[in-house]
Amino acid sequence: MTTRLPICFTTQPRRTLRAITLATLTVLAAAGTAPVLAQQAAAPAAAASAPSVRAETAKPLQEAQEALKAGKHQEALDKLTAVEAIAGITPYERYVVGRFRLAAASGKGDTAQAMAALQGVIDTEFLPEAERRPLNEALIRLAVQHKQYAVAVQRYPVYVAAGGNSTELRELYPRLLAETGDQAGAVREFAALVKAEEAANRVPGEVLLSRLAVAQNTLKDDAGYLDTLAKLAGTTGKSDYWNELIARTAQRNGFADERLRLDLYRLKQAVGLSLPAGEVGDMAYRASQIGLPSEAQKLLDDGFNSGVLGKDANAAADRKLREAVTKAAANDRASLNDAETAARNAKDGNVPFALGMALSGAGQHDKALAVMAVGQAKGGLRQPDDALLHLGVVQVRAGKVADALGTFAQVKGSDGTADLARLWTLYLKSPARK
Repeated sequence: MTTRLPICFTTQPRRTLRAITLATLTVLAAAGTAPVLAQQAAAPAAAASAPSVRAETAKPLQEAQEALKAGKHQEALDKLTAVEAIAGITPYERYVVGRFRLAAASGKGDTAQAMAALQGVIDTEFLPEAERRPLNEALIRLAVQHKQYAVAVQRYPVYVAAGGNSTELRELYPRLLAETGDQAGAVREFAALVKAEEAANRVPGEVLLSRLAVAQNTLKDDAGYLDTLAKLAGTTGKSDYWNELIARTAQRNGFADERLRLDLYRLKQAVGLSLPAGEVGDMAYRASQIGLPSEAQKLLDDGFNSGVLGKDANAAADRKLREAVTKAAANDRASLNDAETAARNAKDGNVPFALGMALSGAGQHDKALAVMAVGQAKGGLRQPDDALLHLGVVQVRAGKVADALGTFAQVKGSDGTADLARLWTLYLKSPARK
């Protein structure tokens, strides 16, 4: 079984994420540092009921604050290290130190130290709730920029819980999950994005669907992959998607490939796939073998006229087949009237349906439909799902798309006929169908 998506999208979060600079982070970090010590000095009564720093840490913290204001980032960092060495440092004092360290490290351009300080600040109970969302978002963006995807994955749910609703980060999250090896999570989140698009009556984009397909394929979710591949084929109309979708469908357990091979070829041609010489020759041979010489003749004539046939090792055999089917088609056309009389007098619908396909192969689609209607009325069909599938094909050829959709919906066979009817329906409803 094929296991590769023809157009594979590699997850590269950094290329589309709006970056956050350390200068921006410095502003975010410094916004909460300046008032901390000033408020304590100005309002000791209020500070008594709020978290506060002790006298032994206040002086070096003030010095660090002044150094930070003066742009002396390394000096501020040294002062903060000294504060952390003071015995019995409290959780609140660690929060203040972390807040200052975040601003100083960001100002200095020390990304690693800034990220470590930022994580510590966000995780404390002392951070004002209004700041939790923007600082979480800053941390996620910074982590992605520096390929620390595990940190970004860990922080995104925290960001959402704090009210974060960035569309950019929402779309990025499943890609990060895939990047960190959580393919099941990636499938879940990509699928949720697809579902949201469909619920809003929007066609999911090719990139989104491709990412979902890649994650499903990595997870070996064959059913999910095939469903997404169908969406890709239907919404884009691209031949690579259609080719793999049809091939994978034919590989499913229980698919009557030999009996339905001609129908597979017909579907491939309808969706715009170019058949190689071997398949064109095989299709013509199969059509001629079941009494459809006109369909076979057209295939061979088109193949030789386009240069697909007549070049390889099978050229002589193809020419011989063309001569035989051309003669058979002429005889067939000459006897159509007698054949139609015989079909209408037949005891069941098998002969009328066979004649209908022959008439359609000769280009007489409306006449074919009239004969097939007689066959439906007679009943007694040996393979009713095949008959319905063929009726739908002739209706498509006749331009009766609505009728064809109704016919394909009635095909229920578990032998591959219903699969083909479903793909015909997908094609006929495709926004990319020309």
